[in-house]
Amino acid sequence: MKKKFILPGIGMLAVSLFAVAACTSNKQEASKEKVIDFILDWTPNTNHTGLYVALEKGYFEEEGVQVDIKLPPEDSSSDLVINGKAPFAIYFQDSMAKKLEKGAGITAVAALVEHNTSGIISAAEADIQSPKDLVGKKYGTWNDPIELAMLETLVSEEGGDFAKVEKVPNTDANSITPIGNKVFDAAWIYYGWDGIMAEQEGMKTNYFYLTDFAPEFDYYSPVIIANNDYLKENPEQAKKVLKAIKKGYQYAIEHPKESADILMKHAPALEGQKDFVYASQSYLSKNYASDPENWGSFDANRWNAFYAWAHEKGILESDLKDQGFSNEYLK
Repeated sequence: MKKKFILPGIGMLAVSLFAVAACTSNKQEASKEKVIDFILDWTPNTNHTGLYVALEKGYFEEEGVQVDIKLPPEDSSSDLVINGKAPFAIYFQDSMAKKLEKGAGITAVAALVEHNTSGIISAAEADIQSPKDLVGKKYGTWNDPIELAMLETLVSEEGGDFAKVEKVPNTDANSITPIGNKVFDAAWIYYGWDGIMAEQEGMKTNYFYLTDFAPEFDYYSPVIIANNDYLKENPEQAKKVLKAIKKGYQYAIEHPKESADILMKHAPALEGQKDFVYASQSYLSKNYASDPENWGSFDANRWNAFYAWAHEKGILESDLKDQGFSNEYLK
């Protein structure tokens, strides 16, 4: 919090008039600027709360930028950024790997959540306490090569035979419903959404974070990516956009309930699930950043550790050390 300095008489009036003039100037500047498209990765959820807070609170206007938050098309949100059709989108470090290797012109410029909160959830009766316990059980998979390689690493490092994990296609909008219907025993989820959903539905489950068993899996997910040409041509504008977004997430860290209300205002479909959204927001507001002033920053060692693992496993042919991320635009 900034300290408030009270100046007497004319001095106070001058400061107030200056502040109003500066604010008006920024808003006029914003109205002249081209609208900046920001593409979500999915329908609005608590990963996105800080974006909507920034919009609702006028933080973008304060920075003199206009940002339009858009739902993703059927094509990947990353493809729009890669092809220069949008400057910003939400994406994931693990999914960036192959695209970066192919030369995609994208850079992760902020981490929405400080640590990887994903892990394996399972029905309690399946008695899955660690990766090796997946052997002989049904696992709901997206059949993504990186997903399966990560799971194989987790299982095999505990001495389990990954070939004996039964893989069942996971095509549901969430993983909790098919687990409840016994379609499969376990699935990979993000706790802040599906995990909270299971809690709210009173399901008895077990859960472990990927990072409990593999520190190299503490990659960044989700992240804000930006088009490299855009960053090169508009570095100051990019900084203004991220400054506003950072303020949005800092507000959400300090005010989870109020921020959840803002999210639901902009995503009315969530209003029928208020208790769930409040619970999810309470969880994520504690996980956006341990130090709000450092929200969004990347640790190079953590970023590189995941890509080093992918290179070692042959998922990546090249070494992507120090590639694909930058803290420059958060300064």
